[in-house]
Amino acid sequence: MLPLCAIQAQSPDDLNFRYAEITLPKLMQKMEKGDKDFIILDVRTKGEYHDTLSTAKHLNIGHIKGAINIPLQDLQRKPEALQQLEPYKDKEIYVICSHSYRSRIISKLLLEKNFKNITNVKGGMSEWYRNYDEMKPFASSFYENKIGYKNISPSQLYNQLKNNDPVLLIGFKNPPRNWFDSIVVSFYQHFPDLKNSEYFTADDSAAVLAKAKNASGKTIVAFNTIGMGAGEMANWLTQNGITNVYYLVGNLAGFYEYLVNYQPTEKKARYFSSKNKIQFYSGLSLCRLLEQEKSLQLIDLRHDTIFAKPTVGTRLTYHHLKGAINFPYYRSVDEFVKQFPDKNKEYVLLPHQGYVGMELTDALLNKGYKIGWLIGGNERWEWYTNNMETFSCSNFLVQ
Repeated sequence: MLPLCAIQAQSPDDLNFRYAEITLPKLMQKMEKGDKDFIILDVRTKGEYHDTLSTAKHLNIGHIKGAINIPLQDLQRKPEALQQLEPYKDKEIYVICSHSYRSRIISKLLLEKNFKNITNVKGGMSEWYRNYDEMKPFASSFYENKIGYKNISPSQLYNQLKNNDPVLLIGFKNPPRNWFDSIVVSFYQHFPDLKNSEYFTADDSAAVLAKAKNASGKTIVAFNTIGMGAGEMANWLTQNGITNVYYLVGNLAGFYEYLVNYQPTEKKARYFSSKNKIQFYSGLSLCRLLEQEKSLQLIDLRHDTIFAKPTVGTRLTYHHLKGAINFPYYRSVDEFVKQFPDKNKEYVLLPHQGYVGMELTDALLNKGYKIGWLIGGNERWEWYTNNMETFSCSNFLVQ
């Protein structure tokens, strides 16, 4: 779904340094040609790299064979970590993490330390699953993981469902354990559910095991909504003799984004059941509407001081999306009605902190408004801008 290692970078506009960028498929093509005069630097934690994370198994997504692993924290704080890279100072260094947040920080750091040929890998290791169809030809030669269960990509799950293969869908909605979990609760109370799925908490292990044992011949796919638990449960089921269990990389929202990005419009209704009249958009699906100049109005729900000042992103500094009008999420529905009386338009809300503002959305629906919602808000739009070569709406970020 959404980026998980969002460590904020300093604005590159404040520096004279610039690093190059490459997509993961193009890097694999370079490896396939047999080029030797470069290294791949993986800046994730040791647990992520070796797939040994026990309480965040959604980050156990494998690594590129032969990549050198030096975590971001070590490169930032330990001189000896940077010294490990001295033998490669004149070589090309391709920097990768899970979603290309940390890798951009380190790409900039290495340039500051007088390394010359630094390239960030767009999208990071999660591209093996978000972009599975393009990455699949390279997997046997250049990719490996050490997990006991299996990962499955959104496109793989889609093909199984499309072919009517027997699939058992198990979702996990756990009590919030941290700040991020808390802000997504309201989002998932409104977000469509995957049809024919059953939901559990991580405490329901006995019930899930009993259901898995009765699912002979079915592919068991576990995914998260609130909090974690799906990867952990997939691992636990495997340890208890269940061999056909998978964790859905990207989870529920990631699968939804895949459908609206790459499949015909009617597929969304086939696989998801709506709970309300909100139209949920990915960055790519909203981009298509904006390019068609549909009658819609972007509403930025962030605080007015955030809307008005530059936002330091992962690669660029921006203010807001072109054409967006600021209406903070905490203002009343009556104020909205007064400012935006036209109910023939669709109002697409860009949520505060990527997820906050559902209470206002409910009130607007009750008033008869047509409401859209950009999944992940401005932050997710910036991710599309920075990482997807097919994203044609990069110019909508006002700088």
